[in-house]
Amino acid sequence: MMQNQGFFDRYNLDFRSFTMKRPQFIVAVAIFLITHATNLQIPLYGTYAKMAGFGSGVSAIVFSTYIAGLVPTLLLLGGASDRIGRKIVILTSLLLACVATFLMIVQPNIYTLFVTRVLQGISVGFMTGTGTAYLSALMPQNATKVAAYVSLTTALGFSSGALFTNATLFYRYSLVPLSYWVVFILLLGCISLAISIPEQATASAALIRLPSFSMGAVWAGLAIALAWSLAGIVGVILPTQLTRYGLPNWAGLMLFIITIAGVVFQPFARRLEARRSLQIGAVLLVTGYFSFTCGAWLGHLGLVLAGVAIAGTACYGFTYLGGLAEVVQISGTQSARFTSGYFVCAYLGYGIPVILIGFVSDKFGVMQALFGFGAVLLVCNALLFVRYQRIAKNQYLA
Repeated sequence: MMQNQGFFDRYNLDFRSFTMKRPQFIVAVAIFLITHATNLQIPLYGTYAKMAGFGSGVSAIVFSTYIAGLVPTLLLLGGASDRIGRKIVILTSLLLACVATFLMIVQPNIYTLFVTRVLQGISVGFMTGTGTAYLSALMPQNATKVAAYVSLTTALGFSSGALFTNATLFYRYSLVPLSYWVVFILLLGCISLAISIPEQATASAALIRLPSFSMGAVWAGLAIALAWSLAGIVGVILPTQLTRYGLPNWAGLMLFIITIAGVVFQPFARRLEARRSLQIGAVLLVTGYFSFTCGAWLGHLGLVLAGVAIAGTACYGFTYLGGLAEVVQISGTQSARFTSGYFVCAYLGYGIPVILIGFVSDKFGVMQALFGFGAVLLVCNALLFVRYQRIAKNQYLA
């Protein structure tokens, strides 16, 4: 029991504090459901693509279409909630997630999935800052607790959507699994509850908030782009190879592992100097990638899952927090814009490499594509490691 308490203490969580006021609870649930719904269809991407006569390349494009909705929303409508009201934006986000899920219920095919992914991206883009801002206004003296609530709900949401669908598919295979209906109903229920939350004061903030980036922060941006590219590979490309060995589609479980492994190691990453955390992340990223790639090559599920877990400690742990801390240190008075630039790099890494790997897989084979990208990953992370080692050496000599 004491061990469990220690775990939650590391995340600044106290279950007595979960007796939130009603608006806090509703917004926290909304954040979870929106992020949960985003990955709900991932286990069926390959099936929908094959039904339409497509391969891994189109599946990867569909996966990345999410970025086409998310990034423009973050960049062009980042100040919307401050101008028109946070409650309105939260309701809009929930409604978009609900419509996206409903579309896949009535038309479960690859073409509908394109539209669904764009709507999901816009929904998450709206909710990313607005949900945090709403909770911060309700708990102005508890910034650490707000951050813990948001990071926990988003981590659980993003990691559990595909896992839920996988579980329902094992029970009964369908193009419209039970998970779609359950989440759709829960989103409707959350909308009805969110209508009752109070609106917060608006301000004349800028609607468009463009990110900024300095040359010193480019390396941190490259690090997180490489790290988050593995999430796309694990969700879309890797399951394709495993099915060739007669193994089930484990996309949901692998996405859950890669996210939660990072969350578990975040307390350790926070204790490290930013550049040291990035160096550790570079080593773990390459180790994890080649472990799950070799596991996929050999058809060894245990090695695949172990590699995914190792990579996850970097993707959402050491590399993620180390890069974020590095950017904040460099940014000076422009931390908000530099942080936005950092996340733009992260999401571009999340969406673009998987498209290239998908089309290379269709032309040359999955393993050739994975090992080819592995070579790029190895070289880039080696350069990152050496650069930060030189910086540390120069600082020591100075």
